[in-house]
Amino acid sequence: MDINLKPVIDFGKMPIANGFLTPDQFKDEYFYNMVLGYDLATHAIGLINKVPPKMMFHENYAFFSSTSKGMQIHFRQTAEKLLPYAGKGIVVEMGSNDGIMLQAWKDLGVWAIGVEPSGNVAEVSRSKGHEVIIKFMSDSVADEILAKGKVSLVFGANVSCHIEGFENYLKAVTKLIGRDGVFVFEDPYFIDIVEKTSYDQIYDEHVWYFTISFINAMLEPLGFHVFDCEHIEVHGGELRMYVGHKKTYPIKPVVTKWLAKEKNLEGQLETLKKNTEQSRKELVALLNKIKSEGKKICGFAATSKATTIFNYCGIGPELIPFVTDTTPEKQGKYYPGVHIPVVPQTVFEAGKTDKLKFIDYAFLCAWNHSKEIDKYQAWYKEAGGHWITHVPKPRII
Repeated sequence: MDINLKPVIDFGKMPIANGFLTPDQFKDEYFYNMVLGYDLATHAIGLINKVPPKMMFHENYAFFSSTSKGMQIHFRQTAEKLLPYAGKGIVVEMGSNDGIMLQAWKDLGVWAIGVEPSGNVAEVSRSKGHEVIIKFMSDSVADEILAKGKVSLVFGANVSCHIEGFENYLKAVTKLIGRDGVFVFEDPYFIDIVEKTSYDQIYDEHVWYFTISFINAMLEPLGFHVFDCEHIEVHGGELRMYVGHKKTYPIKPVVTKWLAKEKNLEGQLETLKKNTEQSRKELVALLNKIKSEGKKICGFAATSKATTIFNYCGIGPELIPFVTDTTPEKQGKYYPGVHIPVVPQTVFEAGKTDKLKFIDYAFLCAWNHSKEIDKYQAWYKEAGGHWITHVPKPRII
């Protein structure tokens, strides 16, 4: 199926979002022009200029799902909820990362196989005793899995939106589940991005920005459809979609309800464009005001999403001197493009006992984990600190 994306929002020159780097790598840093486009025929919303997958998912991939306690709870609850679909067959997880969801299935006594192209995180998963295929999903990988037995459930969290060859990906997935199995996936929902002006969800790894309208258009020739869905709050708002064969799984009324929200995608894209431009102006003005007052500021949690914010808004070390993070692979490196240094979380927490090291304002790069952060960093607001977010508009919390 041909997808012809026409440009709508141009974010300008952008680096690899998760490409944290050292000073000796600055001169060879890769940049591309990040443009969000729309295709009226298929309702596809996605990046026009795509980054080669191997530049994003590789042996040094710097994202480990298990570092988030909140996500550990989320995936355990998700596995329990999907247990009826797992049945007695094999569960396949797309983009299994370091095994956070595979562990949940293991605890429930379910045979699960992960498919993960990034070798470093996949090896961490294997070291925990999980079965992982270190490859990108393909027709041959589907055959490799089916040779082991019948697949009852395929699951993916924040991975399907990464797949450039989405049509072939869906062919492989539907081959896995056949007429009786189910494919369940959860990814950032485009309507949430519009409603929250969470434009930081737009970056190189997210090739597509999903709606049911788009997924159904891609599934139609294959005889499958989205038969159920539910809205979840993780990662700033996602829609968990349930895909099955049309002759096996009739559509549920809730799907029609969400489709109604997608009637004017072109208009919503224009709204997002206007609000994103306004958000940039307001965020830069807010940070400059804090700087002029002589207050200390940092970024909290070195997320890929913040690469879009910093580069699109032109925010560098002069406005945010450093970003703190718990991930060892990111510490001591610099933010892509703008080269803001990433330091250990202990630099932020030093303010607990030393007033001279106290940070007055912390920009939430991981705003979608704000409840979890507020819980584990409760001391910060109690000590007089202030969180800053840009969602749904730039403000001090």
